[in-house]
Amino acid sequence: MNLFLETSVMLVVSSLLLVWLKSIRTAIKILSLQSFFLGITGFLLAWETGEVDMYIMAILTIVVKAIVIPSILDSTMRKMYIKRETDKFIGREISLLSAAGLVVFSYVITKPLGVIMSDSGHPYLPNAISMLLIGLFVMITHKKAIMQGIGLIVIENGLFLFALSASGGMPFMVDIGIFLDVFVSVILISLLSYRMDQTFKSISTDWLRKLKG
Repeated sequence: MNLFLETSVMLVVSSLLLVWLKSIRTAIKILSLQSFFLGITGFLLAWETGEVDMYIMAILTIVVKAIVIPSILDSTMRKMYIKRETDKFIGREISLLSAAGLVVFSYVITKPLGVIMSDSGHPYLPNAISMLLIGLFVMITHKKAIMQGIGLIVIENGLFLFALSASGGMPFMVDIGIFLDVFVSVILISLLSYRMDQTFKSISTDWLRKLKG
């Protein structure tokens, strides 16, 4: 197994851990670790291709996604006096089995595409699709806004890996634009969670549904 594939597998394992964990602060640490591995993946590709843009994106991935964003989310959690455990619509065991099923599904649907992918990209496509689906799964099954924000970042990490596997990365300006979108989204989610905690003493999105007339 080459180093590129090992980091790709670690990205999927970290996604599965996010489904299993109960502590939100531990989930934030796992998200940081996942983003660090994504940055390492970017460095490996940059080393392979020699593209300067890819080095920059790898550095930004580690700085923004592995350090800054987790720090913002963790700071938000420390300011709130809520129960710091995840709150899901379904149990952990069913969640983990469902997420594992999504990984298997990703390998099944991408297997035929292997013949049209580049040799360097082929091993990473199913793992990228797995992260996309698991991130969406986290957003759908969790009630707390912070965890839904974490699911959003996992989706974006999956998109980044998908771009690496399919075409060696997106255009530089597109990557920068996505970085800004994710960063702003995290800021908004943190502010929303803090305001919800101050108002409802909870960050469950169930409270938002009760605001409907």
